[in-house]
Amino acid sequence: MKKLVVLMSLLASSSAFAAGECTREDAQIVGTVVAIQQTDGDLCVAQLSFAGRNNMFNPAYGCPLDKYEVQSQGVLLECGPVVGSQVDGILYRTSPQGPILLY
Repeated sequence: MKKLVVLMSLLASSSAFAAGECTREDAQIVGTVVAIQQTDGDLCVAQLSFAGRNNMFNPAYGCPLDKYEVQSQGVLLECGPVVGSQVDGILYRTSPQGPILLY
């Protein structure tokens, strides 16, 4: 019975830590630029597609970035890529209403 109580308390404490709010959502990507729009300054917002053989969207396990949000909001990045070019790296967002950035 003691083992069951200890096990239940361990499960409860680990789920309490896991329920903490994410401070950064991440996803590893390889995507194709389907549209790009320049903002003020040297940054652009790119719409990405993850369809096709060479593309991928791999959300982080702990604090995943949602694929639908990436596709609907777009990604803030340095201007340079053009429509049809491929971008890769890690996408991240540090607040729910903040921009999605390419690292």
